[in-house]
Amino acid sequence: MSGDKDHGFNLLAQGRVDEFNSWRMQNLTSKLDFSGKDLSGKDIAGAYLNGVIADRANFSRANLTATNLVQASLNGANFEGAKLTGALLMYTEMKRARLIDADLTKTNLMWANLQEAEFTGCRFSQTVLVEANLQNAKVDSASRSGAYLKDAKLVGTAWVESIERH
Repeated sequence: MSGDKDHGFNLLAQGRVDEFNSWRMQNLTSKLDFSGKDLSGKDIAGAYLNGVIADRANFSRANLTATNLVQASLNGANFEGAKLTGALLMYTEMKRARLIDADLTKTNLMWANLQEAEFTGCRFSQTVLVEANLQNAKVDSASRSGAYLKDAKLVGTAWVESIERH
């Protein structure tokens, strides 16, 4: 079984997303664990990574456009400079994730746990953060103007103060 999981990771690492997605559809019961793995700089746009465990994984500068990461565990993962345009990240666990300079245009982070995540320099445009937990997240230099924050938990962030002033 471990060989199967390695096969899936190897397909992704080689940028063979269509083959990975076909393999994934045939192995839906396999729990993917990419914890600590390095996919930095890879083009894995559109990959079916829903439910993956990828704590402390490196996705820096990766193209994750339209990638499905629903219910994934991404605690401590590095998304620095990553392109997450249109990605699905609902119900993800992303505590202490590094999203510095990431492109979150049209990204859906509804119900995501983003406690202590770092969003310095992030691009928020039509980004959905409905009911997301952003407690103690570092959002200081990120503009919230493009983020939809209905019922988001913002305690401990610079954004909570700007909302309270309006």
